Amino acid sequence: MNQLKFTKAVCQSCGSPLLKESDRGTEKGGSFTDTYCRRCYRQGIFTEPQMTAEEMRESVRRKMMEMRFPRFLAVLLSNRVYALKRWEGVKP
Repeated sequence: MNQLKFTKAVCQSCGSPLLKESDRGTEKGGSFTDTYCRRCYRQGIFTEPQMTAEEMRESVRRKMMEMRFPRFLAVLLSNRVYALKRWEGVKP
């Protein structure tokens, strides 16, 4: 019987799953990071360094709504941004 495997690896900036190597961001030398996705982190820096946790939460919520997640679920999951490494210490 085949079992589904779920990864616990998620981007510590936006919460996107890091399922494949190509989902991962890169460090300065070009190596892949296990911490951030390619949309948030490239060549060792954040793609939007001035973004706030609140702006990220709203961006995640909008993206989930575009992907047709139910509104309550998009709100619930986007609020988890505040628990990610990049946003440690930021109060919602």
